[in-house]
Amino acid sequence: MQRGISSSVQQPEKQLDVIILGGGPAGSTAAALLAGSGLKVRVLEKERFPRFHVGESLLPYNNGIFEELGIAQEVQDIGFHVKRAAQFWSGAGRPGARLEFARGSFTEYKHAYQVERSVFDQMLLDNARRKGAEVWEECRYLSHNIEGDGVSVNCASREGGQQELRARFLIDATGMQAVTARQSGLRMERDGHRKVALFGQFEDVLMPSGSFAGDIVLLIRDQAWVWLIPLDEKRTSVGLVMEKAEHAAARGDLEGLWQRIVEETPELKRRMAGAKRLGKLHIEADYSFSVKRLVEPRLVRAGDAAGFLDPVFSSGVMLAMESGRDAARVVAEALRRGQVMTTAMKRYEKSVHDHLSLFWRFVRAFYTRPFIELFLQPSAHFNLMSAINAVLAGRSRLPWAARWRLELFFLLVRLQRLIPVARRLRWNDGEPPTLSGKMAEKAGEAERLDAGVAMQ
Repeated sequence: MQRGISSSVQQPEKQLDVIILGGGPAGSTAAALLAGSGLKVRVLEKERFPRFHVGESLLPYNNGIFEELGIAQEVQDIGFHVKRAAQFWSGAGRPGARLEFARGSFTEYKHAYQVERSVFDQMLLDNARRKGAEVWEECRYLSHNIEGDGVSVNCASREGGQQELRARFLIDATGMQAVTARQSGLRMERDGHRKVALFGQFEDVLMPSGSFAGDIVLLIRDQAWVWLIPLDEKRTSVGLVMEKAEHAAARGDLEGLWQRIVEETPELKRRMAGAKRLGKLHIEADYSFSVKRLVEPRLVRAGDAAGFLDPVFSSGVMLAMESGRDAARVVAEALRRGQVMTTAMKRYEKSVHDHLSLFWRFVRAFYTRPFIELFLQPSAHFNLMSAINAVLAGRSRLPWAARWRLELFFLLVRLQRLIPVARRLRWNDGEPPTLSGKMAEKAGEAERLDAGVAMQ
């Protein structure tokens, strides 16, 4: 197993079929499928696995990709928390709603997983190795050049040695670095969406139990929110997502900022009362961006290198693996045909942009009060929540029956701005609306706050 390159400058070696920049979920998915089809693939990963990474909550439609990669049983056997639902709550503690994937009429997969990313990503990369991909870890991308007869990539080891590699195709799966898009001026920040995420791991956070164990919990603040993701029986990933201005006002005092938000968010304070932090706080800022062009002759961008939205609906790993799979398909086809740009590559670009746009519609709406007022007080009329369930489970191609329900829901969101289709909510006045719905009636008193209103 080769983990890097030698410490001296090397001459170009025999041409590879595909070089993949990045060994995260997108890169390892593409590598496993391409190498498994008999192609000569090399992954260049700047870090050494296992490594810490945020984004621990998966979506149900990841399961289909696990099956294609031949690792569905391995994922199940590792013992990750099964995620059957997502709970959304006002930061004041009420109202709340529980989106259970199994109750969605248009959702084919009924559960997902909450994963330790260091373990999960290592598993994906090892699977790529087993399928025949060569992985160079601690190997830093320097530059690339696309020519008529192939692609050249310059990379460096941790010790500083440099080497030029050649391949017929290049897949950029470098995550939020998006190195090739950045170099070409194609990476664009999303206007009006300047967010900061402050996060860490904690022990003994008060999380849903009993039949609700494994649920992800989201607490909604004004223009901000909090994630609580159970990793095992003791540990929870907790993240505060806020406007960049709120972070800037802290003047670098991250500990003080964390404590202030906990104190000012009653439901978060309740859940964190007995918690102990493990390790340091991490921060990500200005992470929301789009990429204008995803395919070029001999080049395909996948995963976060094709654009990143927002962590709010846990779409990152799902979209990364989906695009990694689809990138592998179109690259393999181009290689079989001996072409550098194909119609399938252009369809890939449109498909990725379309799926990102579908989630982006929800992300933008999530930070508005009318959306939250309807989302936290779901109506059974027209089975609208089943359409939302399918989208938030990761389904990319919706049937007509789901699409018209989705359009009706967003029409109601627009109406909510003018007239109260659903009750207006009060967030911080100490008198939140009372919990209602069948889930609350059925839940015992000890689990009442962890039940919520069921989304169909």
